[in-house]
Amino acid sequence: MNITPRERFLIQVMNSGFQRAAVSFSKLINKDVRIVNSDATLLHGEEDFGGIAEEEGELNILITQIIGDISGKSFLIFNRDESQEIYKALNTKVSNDALNEAFLLEIDNIISASVIAELSNFLSLEVYGDVPRLAKVQSKDLSAFVSQEMRSDEPFSMIFCNTTFQFEGGDKVHPQFIWKLSSKVFEKVPVEKLSLL
Repeated sequence: MNITPRERFLIQVMNSGFQRAAVSFSKLINKDVRIVNSDATLLHGEEDFGGIAEEEGELNILITQIIGDISGKSFLIFNRDESQEIYKALNTKVSNDALNEAFLLEIDNIISASVIAELSNFLSLEVYGDVPRLAKVQSKDLSAFVSQEMRSDEPFSMIFCNTTFQFEGGDKVHPQFIWKLSSKVFEKVPVEKLSLL
């Protein structure tokens, strides 16, 4: 799929946000966290995204509403194994569901806020992430769940990000991130920034 310079720039900004998230994540767990792989796919509006989801079993989906100069939503998706890796990285031996869910919400805060901050900085926008919420969904229902959440009166684009965070010691998590952004975001990319590509 061919992407425009504005789309390419936006994906680079988001990848920069994931790098920023790795630094914040490192501070939270007191261990080095690096991005070892990052891949993004862009879809416009109602294009089919059923083949993108690769998860199995029960999923933890953290949803953050994006508010401000542009609207949108982010969906951070962890399967059971990835959720367990997060708890392990945080050195928690507690099997308290409420505490574990709080950890996932904090990880979403870190990652979403990092990407949203990069969008804000690079595009000179006032955008914020609202308080995230957690939904538990079976993988077979993921496409329907996201479709329902994506309903919108304005044109939007979706960016699917597969990013691998590697922890000191070799453990990794590979969550999926789905971003729904108002298509207006592409108009906000300054022409002078496109020359940096």
